Amino acid sequence: RLCRDRGPAPAAAGDRAGPPLFAARLGAAGRGASDRGGHDRPHRGRTRRTSHRHRHGCAGRAVLSVDPAAQPRGFGGLMLHAVGIEVALAGTPVLKGVDFEARAGEVTVIAGPNGSGKTTLLKAMTGEVPYSGTVTLDGADVSAMKGWELAARRGVLPQAGQLSFPFTVLEILRLGLQAGRMARRTELPVAALDRVGLAGFEGRFYHDLSGGERQRVQLARVLLQVWEPVADGRPSWLLLDEPVSALDIGHQLEVMEIARDYARRGGGVVAVMHELNLTAMYADRLALLHGGRMARQGHPSEVLTDDLLSRVYGCRVRVNAVPDGPVPFVLPQAAGI
Repeated sequence: RLCRDRGPAPAAAGDRAGPPLFAARLGAAGRGASDRGGHDRPHRGRTRRTSHRHRHGCAGRAVLSVDPAAQPRGFGGLMLHAVGIEVALAGTPVLKGVDFEARAGEVTVIAGPNGSGKTTLLKAMTGEVPYSGTVTLDGADVSAMKGWELAARRGVLPQAGQLSFPFTVLEILRLGLQAGRMARRTELPVAALDRVGLAGFEGRFYHDLSGGERQRVQLARVLLQVWEPVADGRPSWLLLDEPVSALDIGHQLEVMEIARDYARRGGGVVAVMHELNLTAMYADRLALLHGGRMARQGHPSEVLTDDLLSRVYGCRVRVNAVPDGPVPFVLPQAAGI
């Protein structure tokens, strides 16, 4: 049984009021919504891909373990809040009036089958795709915030990042450091690499790394952007799109522990996830999307049910059940780091 006692860390002031504009706009971590206000028209953003909207099928059963006694505890009205989000990509409706909220001090997971709109919802909330609706960060309309303001408040880990130049790991990490509040703390990249299990990788070329190592380098970059979970009395946010997709089970657990620790110290974490077992272990709140709509949002024990999962994923799913017959299975719940 997991213990989710947590409290906010004391507010710690950054080294400066905000990063330079050019640094705030480098990469997905620095991209913010436009400086315009109002929601009477869709917001402009760049569309990178359209999710495949084929029918998602699966076979067998998902083996889950949900602790209904572990209840999330939020931090008052400090939250990322989206209301009535609608997105159409290439003329195809992807999100259809989605309401979503994530609270500081908690890990909130967005789950659902392929093409349900998970990444699109995250991109709408970060201003990367045009949307209709309202997105607020701790009560402030993100469409009215400057790019450097957003970069100082939240770090964004995209699902995949492409680099055309032979950057070293340290050079990539410095992009995140310069985009955030701690640009003068030049020792932090070493600490960030150690945090993600890549100590000593500073001089390695990014293109020489494995897929899982690249994913952890990008996570370290995002962490550097919002290194303090609470700064100037306000929470910082990690917005992570499939942060464990390329990782083995040990590193999956390591990354999810980083997310939990960040939330425990007062920050907010939103993660798009496919792995329902890890979601059951680490999420304080779960938002389950289906067909571009919110199927249900709440504590994992309220969302991860046989009937709902079977309907959303289009196959028979049983929660807290072992497979029939002599089929081996591995549960992250039984692992430890």
